Amino acid sequence: MNESKVSSKDVAREAGVSQATVSYVLNNVKGVKIKPETKEAVLNAAKKLNYHPNLIARSMRLKKAMSIGIVSDKDISNYNFMKVLEGIKDALVPRNYSMTLCFDRGQDVESAEHIKYYSSNRVDGIIFAFANVPDEHCAYLVENNIPFVLIHTNVKNEMINLVKTDMSEAVLAAFGHLLEKGIERVAFFGGGVGNDFDRRYTSYKKAMEYYGLSIDEGLLLKTPAGEEDIERFFDEYFDNAAVKPRAVICETTNIAFRLLKYAVERGMKIPSELAVAAIGTSKFSPVSYPALSAVESPLYDMGYTGCEMLFDIMNGNTTNNVVVLEWTFTPRETT
Repeated sequence: MNESKVSSKDVAREAGVSQATVSYVLNNVKGVKIKPETKEAVLNAAKKLNYHPNLIARSMRLKKAMSIGIVSDKDISNYNFMKVLEGIKDALVPRNYSMTLCFDRGQDVESAEHIKYYSSNRVDGIIFAFANVPDEHCAYLVENNIPFVLIHTNVKNEMINLVKTDMSEAVLAAFGHLLEKGIERVAFFGGGVGNDFDRRYTSYKKAMEYYGLSIDEGLLLKTPAGEEDIERFFDEYFDNAAVKPRAVICETTNIAFRLLKYAVERGMKIPSELAVAAIGTSKFSPVSYPALSAVESPLYDMGYTGCEMLFDIMNGNTTNNVVVLEWTFTPRETT
């Protein structure tokens, strides 16, 4: 059958049900009881005929845009952002929704692209993924009844409709893994050294305290903001360390990859002489050599959960103001 001519009437005929039943099943209409075997027959028929609802007509009929606006401060090629988008997409597809990327960083709230899109019925709600959303911006959204969710791994204020993460338990798990191997002298390399507002550094400190391990200056290396001088910092650290660490927790995967390269070039055996773990998620961690152990963010779950929360808000259902997702420690060859 010609794909362009397939309609819900064709699906109804194939499934042996009414056209209304097809509409109820494919649109997930609540409050209508459909037998499981009937629902299965409709879904199988739609799949067989390669039927896709006309989203433009459907949005006009339901007075909905059938799209969600996505706002981010990240570049679209950023791995973390793309993993969050993957979770959002998988929550949208069953609802026949699409996503609309809004590129309006730093604009005044009333002239922001996503506000214009919502006002003109081009999106039904907004997801801010890794975006800096000022308090006054949130206040505007609330006052104007614009459905929104904020997805971020770290925020300064407890905002409403928030999906955030907690890495503390995963960092503890990383330390537990090292201790099982008899490793107690664990260093921290990163730009956040000495900053008690940096949650990666503070998670390291809390883990050391939790396991009764002492922190001294010889275990801390504040790395430069840029990448060009980092090997010089490694040289100075390992040349001058009175007692060298047996393991290093790196603030980012980038620092960890550079440390692995440095260590291998200087003949250090990984992990028997130096174990390395990173705090952060990278698609290269499993395929580096040796494969990098890491405390990793639940990026996909953040996107999926945030999107589910947004639909709860749009449907008028009660929802938790804040959802906290846990990071996980993945041990690999470097520990």
